[in-house]
Amino acid sequence: MAIKYLNDHPWSDWSRDERFFCAVLFEHGRRDPAGFARWVNETAALGLSMAGGWDLGYEVCFYRDFLWQKGRSARSEGYPEKRTFDLCAFGEQAIIILEAKVCEPFTSTQNEEFSADNKKVRELVGRQGLEVKTVALASSKYFDNFDKQGSSMFTQVVEGEGR
Repeated sequence: MAIKYLNDHPWSDWSRDERFFCAVLFEHGRRDPAGFARWVNETAALGLSMAGGWDLGYEVCFYRDFLWQKGRSARSEGYPEKRTFDLCAFGEQAIIILEAKVCEPFTSTQNEEFSADNKKVRELVGRQGLEVKTVALASSKYFDNFDKQGSSMFTQVVEGEGR
């Protein structure tokens, strides 16, 4: 709904918060997690097997919660307790970690963490053949600024072995 003091726009047009962006995306995706995962797989050209069921998580504190459910502790096992993924699509044969930015660029340090997370998650789950991919998400406004700001605006998230 348009609000006068917001220049006749809804708050969603003004918000620059990635949690808001992810919450809206989660609301769409949770209605059909398999369809959402298929869309991400196709759009990001991940080439993942889409067989089996899918679930979608929001603000996923993966290491802490996964290990707690197994009766273990992230802290005592050397995993980051508070590492939170914006969204995660959990499939039988793959996990897609979605990391979002609305206003600022991804940093090279974050990209290194994403690559390390792919390995750590795969090792922790311990499922043979499980694929873990990280995908960068951003609003269209973020990419609209890409041409104006140049390549420093966005550092591509690299999959796998840190390539």
